[in-house]
Amino acid sequence: MWPSAMAVGVMGRAEQAEQADSPLVEPGAEFQRSRFLARPSGYGLYQEVETNEDLASANRQPTRHARKETDVTSLRIALMTHGTRGDVQPLVALGREFLSRGHSPVLAVPAGFVEFVRNAGLPAEPLPADWRGFLTDPTADRSWLTSDDSTELLAGLRTVMAAHAGGIAQTLIRLSEGADLIVSGSLTEDMATVIAEAREIPPALLHLFPVRRNGMLANPFVTGRSSAVREQNVATHEAYERASWESRREGINALRAALGLAETELPTPDRVRAIGGIELQAYSPHLVRGMDWPAHRPVVGWLDLDEHTRRAVGEYGLDPELEAWLADGPAPGYFGFGSMPVADAQAMVRTIEKATGELGLRAVVTAGWAELSQSAVSDPNRIRVVGDTHHGALLRRCRFAVHHGGAGTTGAVARAGLPSLITSVMLDQAMWGEIVQRRGAGLHLPMRAVDAGSLGTALEGILTPEIMETAEVVGHAVRSEPDAVAAAADSVLALAHD
Repeated sequence: MWPSAMAVGVMGRAEQAEQADSPLVEPGAEFQRSRFLARPSGYGLYQEVETNEDLASANRQPTRHARKETDVTSLRIALMTHGTRGDVQPLVALGREFLSRGHSPVLAVPAGFVEFVRNAGLPAEPLPADWRGFLTDPTADRSWLTSDDSTELLAGLRTVMAAHAGGIAQTLIRLSEGADLIVSGSLTEDMATVIAEAREIPPALLHLFPVRRNGMLANPFVTGRSSAVREQNVATHEAYERASWESRREGINALRAALGLAETELPTPDRVRAIGGIELQAYSPHLVRGMDWPAHRPVVGWLDLDEHTRRAVGEYGLDPELEAWLADGPAPGYFGFGSMPVADAQAMVRTIEKATGELGLRAVVTAGWAELSQSAVSDPNRIRVVGDTHHGALLRRCRFAVHHGGAGTTGAVARAGLPSLITSVMLDQAMWGEIVQRRGAGLHLPMRAVDAGSLGTALEGILTPEIMETAEVVGHAVRSEPDAVAAAADSVLALAHD
């Protein structure tokens, strides 16, 4: 998961000048502003996937609901985001819901996730920039990702994405042509908001953690620790907002000028509200408590894939060998680091092996984007390393979870009712560690502090009766929540009635 309000591809004027071969708007492009535009036959982007019989078949399958009747005709809905799977998957879940209701969703996602989206039965357009390559490149400088200086953080992201800004803008503009609604993840929200305003469409932004100004939690890009004093937490948000707007003002206004809009001094959160948009809060109120958001920021819950879509993307359950290993002993702990870089993957396996061995625990380790291998394990009967798998199915077979604190993983662990040890690496992950620890459903141990000793002590901590009981209470509450994907879709579609 990547930082909200750090618009991918929104650059300063000097950076734009360096990208003269990739303008924000393609020369000669006719930009349409009328709302609920008539759509051309075939929709352009749909032609490639409509000839694929497998995807056509997938499109005919229901998801959570039978197709619903709506008060509006079928809508073309453009969904867009950048980042990792944690950013992409919620929009896939939402896209499938729109499809089941008779609408026509189309997604723009990082090139590495286009196949994933199409396997889910949705048309997809690739966005330039490869976050996986950046996060796994041993020569890349990623120090700014863990910086406590929001100015450094913003500058680092802008530098990495500057080379792709024009291409991303062009793709999003093209994707939104003829769209009735626009839904954006955090990393494309600045561009999406400008494009939506130019097309006279109220945008729907998707937030996977509480990033807007509030008194309960500090801004995660300023500090990893919140205060008991509300005013101090608010001050961290104000500081970040000032730094981020100074960093992005020129780029946002350059895109506005290219699309025929007047210059603005309103940052994206204020513009969204001014033009009638919404900001979906996609996390559980049973874990993130005490938030008092205004009406245009509805809390809908975590957006997860339904079982049909999981099967469509190749997540059919658990591998038979893993099933056999799970059945051959007590429930293990789940260890997963998602898309986060692990400096020495094999050393991490050895650390896990030592810490769990001293406590007599078994562990299943999911490789994610780290180069983890079973060959590093000395006791395969107690430690199992696996690749891509159905994490929900695996978590249901586990006793506890140790993970990086990505929003999606945190939600999946909470839903499973497992105590969490969050080993945060950067950005919002420390916030999730704080939230889980504050709720009493787990503990937070930053990755930089992890060794066999600290890991063992933390594991003992999350396996106390109090934390295990609280985690189960949270899990029951999360599982009892209304369908989050349906609620999110309802909120987005309501914009078409305004």
